Amino acid sequence: MMRGRILSLRNNVVSLMSQRHFGKPPRCDAHMNELPVPCGPWEPWYTERQSFYNKILVGGIMWWLFSFGMLLYTDSIYLNWRPPSNPGPPSDMVEECDDSDT
Repeated sequence: MMRGRILSLRNNVVSLMSQRHFGKPPRCDAHMNELPVPCGPWEPWYTERQSFYNKILVGGIMWWLFSFGMLLYTDSIYLNWRPPSNPGPPSDMVEECDDSDT
């Protein structure tokens, strides 16, 4: 009697495990009906996002200009925009070299 129950239980488990989709939902291919559909106008949302991004852009440019100005103000960087303030020695102090091969 006990052996018959065990064999019956075993047959039930084997039949469940042999099913194709045991433990997994059936596969369903995606289709266009599952895509989100916009509702309402898109322009107010787009304008709001662009306004936010433009503020970030202007803030970044202002920070870069401030940082660059501080670099120039503190002489941390020299960009060679003009000739040096201390020119070379006068010409009578410079020895001329002779390029002749004699």
